[in-house]
Amino acid sequence: MTNRKRRSSTLCVQGAHTQTSGPAVLPIVQTSTFVFENQQEMLDSVQGKTGKDVYTRWSNPTTKSVEEKMNALEGTEDTHIVASGMAAISSAIMGLVKNGERILSGDSIYGGTVNLFNKILSQSCIEVDYVDTDELADILADSGSKYKLCFFETPTNPTLKIIDIKKVAEAAHATGTISMIDNTFGSPINQHPHELGIDLIMHSATKYLGGHSDIIAGTISGPKRLMADVRGAAKLLGGTMDPFASFLLDRGIKTLGVRMERHNANASFLAERLARDSRIRKVHYPGLSSHPHHDIARKQMSGFGGMLSIELDSDLAGTSKFVDSLEIFLNAVSLGGVESLASIPALTTHYGLQEKALREMDISNSTVRLSIGIEDKDDLLEDLMAGLDVLG
Repeated sequence: MTNRKRRSSTLCVQGAHTQTSGPAVLPIVQTSTFVFENQQEMLDSVQGKTGKDVYTRWSNPTTKSVEEKMNALEGTEDTHIVASGMAAISSAIMGLVKNGERILSGDSIYGGTVNLFNKILSQSCIEVDYVDTDELADILADSGSKYKLCFFETPTNPTLKIIDIKKVAEAAHATGTISMIDNTFGSPINQHPHELGIDLIMHSATKYLGGHSDIIAGTISGPKRLMADVRGAAKLLGGTMDPFASFLLDRGIKTLGVRMERHNANASFLAERLARDSRIRKVHYPGLSSHPHHDIARKQMSGFGGMLSIELDSDLAGTSKFVDSLEIFLNAVSLGGVESLASIPALTTHYGLQEKALREMDISNSTVRLSIGIEDKDDLLEDLMAGLDVLG
């Protein structure tokens, strides 16, 4: 038996450990509670002395197996899997940030995260300062010890802005700030934030990790010294991952490597073709040489992902008409599944945000977010071209 380092696609399928016996497929331990021979054995487990499971809200063997696989993919010491991406963010924040402490955040993040920060954290006297993504690292570097945690996305949702991950990590370490990235758009295949110095990496595992639009899940990975508090908060907040959903997540991760190859290739092809169409004002995709942060993306990403956004030369009515006319692109929110999806962020993921906030994120009524699936690339292109023809 060797100790050769396994590459990402192998880790997706088999994890980091060599299996010599037992079931080839992850068993589903579909139970809410676990039985002990006596009270002393139970007490030892409750106190964490044995590592045995007590109650599935705390831990479950099926979920723990997937957590080990995510540790291998992210290169982290500990991963906790919960019932949604939002549960991952809220567990991390509530476990690590206390009353009166402040968070620094990039201004281009998922609308649900914005609402969590603005509506829920404010009730706990936790303030969030939003800054332009281009200035995030510099502002953090000059902040002293002002912030407990720095949160950001890259690529951002929905306009695919790129932040220099290593630069943020260095600023966070210099100021004693916990760094946390939403790596959903990047995926563990296309970028590895922990290798660049980031403390906590979260995913909406509903998206690329699951890959089939059939589960809701979230992951948070990082060092044990931080994850102990994250796990404690998650246990009390109750965003528990169901064992069967953990099984489906593991099955999805097995094909993550091969799926991301197709997502990357299809999105790159479509971005190049759409960028040449005069009916589109702008294409947001970090793989394009015209993208303002293309050089940074090339430095920290091994693939540019399956997400792109376009700005139509139209108003909201026309943009809605375009999306409604598509046949292969499904009219739905979410992303990262094998099927292609189209949505208008102003009406979905970022609905309800103030006009000023939308402008700062470069979101307009003509912005269309496209999650590029693994269908034939020419069929996808023909569908988009037919939608543009409908606009006239």
